[in-house]
Amino acid sequence: MNQAVRAECESYVGRERVVADTIAPETASKLATLLGRRMPAEGLPPTWHWAYFNHGYPVTDAGEDGHERLGLFLPPAPFHRRMWAAGDVTIHRPLQLGLQATRRSIITAVDFKTGKSGDLCFVTVEHSITQGGDSAIDEIHTVVYRDRGLAEKALRGQDDPVPEGFFVHPDMELYFYSALTHNGHRIHWDRGFCRTVEGYPGLVVHGPLMATKLCHSMMDEAEADGSGEATLHRFAFRAQAPVFETTPIRLVVEAGGGEAARKGRVERSDGVTAMTATLGLT
Repeated sequence: MNQAVRAECESYVGRERVVADTIAPETASKLATLLGRRMPAEGLPPTWHWAYFNHGYPVTDAGEDGHERLGLFLPPAPFHRRMWAAGDVTIHRPLQLGLQATRRSIITAVDFKTGKSGDLCFVTVEHSITQGGDSAIDEIHTVVYRDRGLAEKALRGQDDPVPEGFFVHPDMELYFYSALTHNGHRIHWDRGFCRTVEGYPGLVVHGPLMATKLCHSMMDEAEADGSGEATLHRFAFRAQAPVFETTPIRLVVEAGGGEAARKGRVERSDGVTAMTATLGLT
């Protein structure tokens, strides 16, 4: 690793960005339709804040992959692939629809490591969301950068049957979620880029989209077990393997060591765990 590049990336620790949002109910309504959930009456459901605070940027500030180019806020890591590796969300109180909220983001760590696939760069961003002067959500967001490796293989053909108990994500779902979250990353909407540049067999399913579905499934399971109207206090997840538009997956939920805890995972049809998560209720 070039020491000058490493030093430049590490110098981004402490960099901040502040974004305000009105928490418009229209965005929540569209997300509810996409997810097949009820429109919230007041408080924003857990993880739905990911559809907010996504500032726009001019096309001239977009990188090759469609994201805001590195070096503006996130450090200029010398790798071509970027992924949302993990998230840890603590909810103090739900965000209220129609009231302005502010998210303050600060880069707290830039770590270079070497794994099986080569050199990696992990960037930790801590978000603090306030509304009406009160703390609403704290979040630790981990992004990982790495070089493009071997081409990935599809688990099934586009027209092959989906195994019983599993489901796949239709491309329109990925397009709509990208639009709702203002996510320009081309791996979610540009098959040509996926196949010829990234070496993927098709569109990549958003990590946050799967995390939201898993979170809802875990909360539904907790309520069905007799916890009543469960209130989420903390939700943490970690991505472990990619999921593509043709990849059959299922959501698995189990007890997490206490009445107010749950563990969950996204399991691919080949038995690989694509994501793990823990949930704490109050």
